[in-house]
Amino acid sequence: METLWFMLVAVMIAMYVVLDGFDLGAGIAHLLIARTDRERRQVLRSIGPVWDGNEVWLLAGGGTLYFAFPALYASSFSGFYLPLMMVLWLLILRGISIEFRNHIDSLVWKPFWDVVFGVASALLAIFFGRRWQCGPRRALDKANEFFLPLWTNFGLAAMWASWIGIPCWWR
Repeated sequence: METLWFMLVAVMIAMYVVLDGFDLGAGIAHLLIARTDRERRQVLRSIGPVWDGNEVWLLAGGGTLYFAFPALYASSFSGFYLPLMMVLWLLILRGISIEFRNHIDSLVWKPFWDVVFGVASALLAIFFGRRWQCGPRRALDKANEFFLPLWTNFGLAAMWASWIGIPCWWR
């Protein structure tokens, strides 16, 4: 039965990664490639019908993980409070930027929300990539508690190594 629940959680998370990966890419392209307002509206229209539905897969995967494996959920998420809050705020900012962009026709309003949308999408891609790169680095300790600090070493060499992609287990 555990295998079935694991496969269900894995499928839900995989669906989120595949479907929202398109939205994150569109958000990054929205800022870097689309130059005119018409091009930016086209990018937003391409993800318009589905952008908010993709997060349902993430919520469903987290909820299924909570009900199927409560000890794993509690022990793993207890060490990720700060990154989890950052991801939630970035998801909220993406949604707000899409919805608020066309409410006021101003020279400041639309570019501001365009930048928020692009930066939030880029940071989400970076945070998710960093999370999956370093997630399995440390397992649960003997007390079944999990803690992974956001930054482990403030040295210049460690920061450089993390940005060029040296695996976490090597450092």
